[in-house]
Amino acid sequence: MFFILSKTIGLLVKPLTWLIIGMLIAVFWRKPKLKKISLIASLVILLVFTNPLVINIALKMWEPAPVSIESMPVYDFGIVLGGFARHLPGTDNIELIFTGDRLWQTVSLYKQGKIRKILITGGSAQNAKPEAVAVHDALVAIGIPDSVLLSETKSRNTHENAVFSAELIAANHLGAKCVIITSALHMKRSLGCFRKAKLNPDIFPAEHITRHDIVPWNEWLRPDPGALQNWDRLVNEWVGIAVYKAQKYL
Repeated sequence: MFFILSKTIGLLVKPLTWLIIGMLIAVFWRKPKLKKISLIASLVILLVFTNPLVINIALKMWEPAPVSIESMPVYDFGIVLGGFARHLPGTDNIELIFTGDRLWQTVSLYKQGKIRKILITGGSAQNAKPEAVAVHDALVAIGIPDSVLLSETKSRNTHENAVFSAELIAANHLGAKCVIITSALHMKRSLGCFRKAKLNPDIFPAEHITRHDIVPWNEWLRPDPGALQNWDRLVNEWVGIAVYKAQKYL
């Protein structure tokens, strides 16, 4: 019941849902005054939530700033959170989805000597292999030594990523210095879960949505449908944190 309630709340607080509801009222409601109000409200929602400057400001307040690799110490473990790859059935291939930058950043940190070992966490498996196993095999295939890889294959969400990773490290590498690597958007929830699991890692945010480059002023004024999608992802994180707090995962 709690899961269904959280999904329902998550749907209702999304700007796209507000836009659809407003347009439906404008089209089907009989009272002219309410139709007009709904149409104006829908237009305002559309203009605000497709504006790239507005979402960039919100994201900049939410996402951790990029971390300079040069200034990083050396960590015993880089923990890369799952949810970025899928195993293609009938092959040994993995396919990276839009969150796949975190894997590239993890490999880069290892190659630059900033992490000694890589812990891949993620057990969700729509196909034959758990994600962590498929990623482990792919990294070995491109020359990452098997001896530096550790896989956590039971977790299904961020809370379990943290709990099972902490158990693995506590059992075999007590006192290891760790850094977690995941989406900048997802980092606050991730860090909270790992701290709750009695692991106090540093962070290396990847996949920043926030624009940190110099953007011409006219681009900030141009409506962007991608801004609406980014609002959807940001609201998902806000709802996720609320749900995790209610379940005492944070």
